Order: sequence, then C-alpha cells, then structure tokens
Amino acid sequence: MGREKKDSEFFCLYYINFNKVFEIAMLLDNKVVTAEEKQKDNKHSVKLAAKVKTMLATVFDSSAEASYDYSRGSQLKTTVEVKMTNSVVLKELISQISVTDINISSAKYGQLIKIDDVNLSLVNEEETRQIKLVKQGVLDKFIHEEISIGELMKPMLSDYSYQLTGKKENENYLIKIPANSENEFENNYTIDDLLFGQVSLIGIYKGLKSADSLKNTFTYLTNTNNNQDTEITDSNTGEDVNIEESYHYIDILAITQKIHM
Repeated sequence: MGREKKDSEFFCLYYINFNKVFEIAMLLDNKVVTAEEKQKDNKHSVKLAAKVKTMLATVFDSSAEASYDYSRGSQLKTTVEVKMTNSVVLKELISQISVTDINISSAKYGQLIKIDDVNLSLVNEEETRQIKLVKQGVLDKFIHEEISIGELMKPMLSDYSYQLTGKKENENYLIKIPANSENEFENNYTIDDLLFGQVSLIGIYKGLKSADSLKNTFTYLTNTNNNQDTEITDSNTGEDVNIEESYHYIDILAITQKIHM
C-alpha cells in the first residue's frame, strides 16, 4: 500500500523564479536525486526430516532423528528514474520553511516565508495593462519621424513589473513579478489567473514597505506612481492626516495554488 500524502503536499504552479529557487535549494542540499533503486528479496526454504530406526533397535533400543535445511535467495532490483521538475525542486524548498502568516509578526529580514490563502489584486491595473500591450508590440507600427513609438518606449519598460497586493486577516502583503511579453507564468497561466481565488506566496521576507516604494524606469520618468496614503482625521486636532499604508514585502520565489485530493 502506498504512502499516504497530505493535501498540503499537492499544488499547482502559477509562477516560479526557478533560478532563485534552484540556487537556494542547492544551498540546503546540493545532491540531486536522478534515480531510485528498489530491491525485493525472495527467500525459499525447505526442511527435510527423517526418522531413522536402525536394524540394531532390538539391540540398543535406540532411534535417531535428522533434519536438513535448504534455502535459496533471489533479488529483484527495480530502478526508477526520478524526474526533476520545477515543482519537485520547489517542494523541497517549501519543506524547509517555518515562517507563515501565523507567525509573520516574528519574521526576520531575509527569512524564507510561505503565506497561504491570499487574494491578490493588481496595483495600477489600467496602467499595467497598457504597458503590457506596448511590450507585446501594439505600437510598433506607429511611426513618428521615422521612429517607431513602440520601439522607442520598450527600453523604458525593460524593468517594468506587475505589482500585486494581497490581504489575509489584518495583514497586507506586497509582491512584484517581472512583466515579460512571453513565458511570464507556468503552464500557460496569465496574470488574470492569479487574481481569481486564493493562492500561496513563497518567497524571501523583506520587511515592511509602502506600495509606492517599488520603483522602475517608467514610473520614475513619468512620475505616475499613485499615492497609496490613506487620509484620516486626527481626533485631537480635527485636521486631516495622511497615513501611509504598509505591506509585508516578499521577494517572490513562487506562487502556487493548493490541490485537494
């Protein structure tokens, strides 16, 4: 009978920064399993017994009992090839994580962290979708003074990232994912798939930050960062005070969804 597995061991992979995950996994254990050998032993034994009565029984009144053991063993070896996939490497890394949303208040800068059951939303969604179209070449055919508008803008967008926020109970989370035109996500998923339902965030804890503290070339040149401050009224003075909302920033390694079997 096979080994029982917990539901938490199964997940679907949305996004992974494989280079980072692999490097950290190798620091934990630099031995990569490529094959697994199973051995089955079969042993057969036969016991022979005989009771001998000699012809001298009438003289000595004796009897003798003899036995003989015979055994033969055989071995069956089965070699199973172990496939190293992105999910397998990530699973080994996840098994080492001890910091979750339960003890997030005690998280230290640089610790591996895993936050389950988070609902994500895009920051500056309209701008993000426009930038994605530009990176896909929508403006490449628009020419001004023999210069392609799309090609002119692309260098400014090379470091543009999706900025996403998540909330679970009373804690806010902030992550960013590089916005590449192709192969951004695993298994043909898109950014929209991350916005439906709950996901798990696996990454490196980087402390508290505000949403507008994440800079890139485009927002720096255009100064289009939205102000994420929340305006409240001071109960003592009656004046409006801007309170900057803070987020637990996670240098994201992977985003997954639980699978229940």
